[in-house]
Amino acid sequence: MVSRRDFIKGLVGGLIVGAVAGAGAVYVAGPRREEVKPPEVGARIPTTPLKVGLQYMTKGGGAAWGDPTYKGARLAIEEINAAGGILGRKLEFVERDEAGADATKAEFEKLITIDKIDVHFCCISSGNTPALAPIAEEYRVLTFFADGCTDILFEKVVPNPRFTFRITNIQSADGVTAALGAIKFFNLMEKDKVRVAHIHPDYAYGRNAYQHIQVVFEKVLGKDRVEIVYEGWPKLFGVTDFGPYITSILASGADVLATSLWAADWINFYKQALGYGLFKKVKVVSTISHGIAPHMVGSDYPDGQIAGVHANYYFLYPEHESYPLNRDFVRRYYERWGEYPTNGSEGAYVSVYLYKSAVERAYQALGRWPEPEEVIPFLEGASILGPAGILSIRARPPNKHQGYKNAITGISRVDPKLGFSIVADPLRIPIERVTVPEGWEGPTEPTMTYNWIKATWREGVLPI
Repeated sequence: MVSRRDFIKGLVGGLIVGAVAGAGAVYVAGPRREEVKPPEVGARIPTTPLKVGLQYMTKGGGAAWGDPTYKGARLAIEEINAAGGILGRKLEFVERDEAGADATKAEFEKLITIDKIDVHFCCISSGNTPALAPIAEEYRVLTFFADGCTDILFEKVVPNPRFTFRITNIQSADGVTAALGAIKFFNLMEKDKVRVAHIHPDYAYGRNAYQHIQVVFEKVLGKDRVEIVYEGWPKLFGVTDFGPYITSILASGADVLATSLWAADWINFYKQALGYGLFKKVKVVSTISHGIAPHMVGSDYPDGQIAGVHANYYFLYPEHESYPLNRDFVRRYYERWGEYPTNGSEGAYVSVYLYKSAVERAYQALGRWPEPEEVIPFLEGASILGPAGILSIRARPPNKHQGYKNAITGISRVDPKLGFSIVADPLRIPIERVTVPEGWEGPTEPTMTYNWIKATWREGVLPI
């Protein structure tokens, strides 16, 4: 049992708290006033550096998302090394590319067989986590996915994972949160009819976002009050001219445009849409518009749109004056990289500290450096206080080893002091309201959350 005094001490000072047993343990991400002291010489700890594999999209269209994620992991590694490493072992990282699924798999196998990594931190794409998870399980390499949030990972591909964990909120929460934000902020409950246009990247993430936005609209507003007037499915990072899509959206007479375009695709789309006057005629709800590096969403971005951040984290929230963990993380990240962190930055940063904390607790229990499988009990059911708040790792199906934190979205508004569009008026949603609960049993097509919403939500009721 963690006392309130110890909990607050850990929150403010960064001191790890929690039981030695893994289940229910509470960790804290970030530099701590009182580090776990390295063991004495000869205390059954390897003398070699700890080999860490980093694999995020830092090239091409996905770099706007992957580069900040990589920087979050790097910051954590640098902080840990500056404090003496993990139980005295310094972290030595190796970078490999994340690209398409086949290429990413090949690079991951090189990390394992050539680079001989001890732990792996990855990925951005929803197509890559299902491709890599079976490899991590086969080679018994602890792998922490900062993103790649597709529901099928733990519902279908590895339904009983051991070595794979994921930190970002599950993908279905993204679409659900965006739709609930649109209903609330756009007062859609008051409309007799809502005409919806969709534009999404034509792969797993886009299809998932479409399904979950639409099921929420139809369940909360009533199916007869929602009309789909347009669907566009551009290839991910394969379109530079969105003009034909934009003119079709405008011609459809849509009231609301729902989109999950991200990174370079979203920047290109919104910049071109400005020239067509789209934002003056259609309200836009995005799952992920403000999820990239904050400064990349310029001062030309229109106010009053749903500004999604992947249902995860935005650097201004929790508010800095009331939550020092976020304030100090944002400060350190900005000092290191000259920009503000993203939800990917936060997810990767927390991933590294989660691993560190679990290894330290395993050592305390075993009296020696733990094998990868011996770290797992100190991850399952654990929680960690990070910049976004508390993240909990599920210990039982469905979606065992999935991380959950409260979801967030908000309204776009240009901040004159920062000089770019921010997420304002944050809507914080308890995660249990937007995703399938632990122990729930139901179909996995298209996802369990989709079927949970259809089966349990009351039609015509906004559940927030």
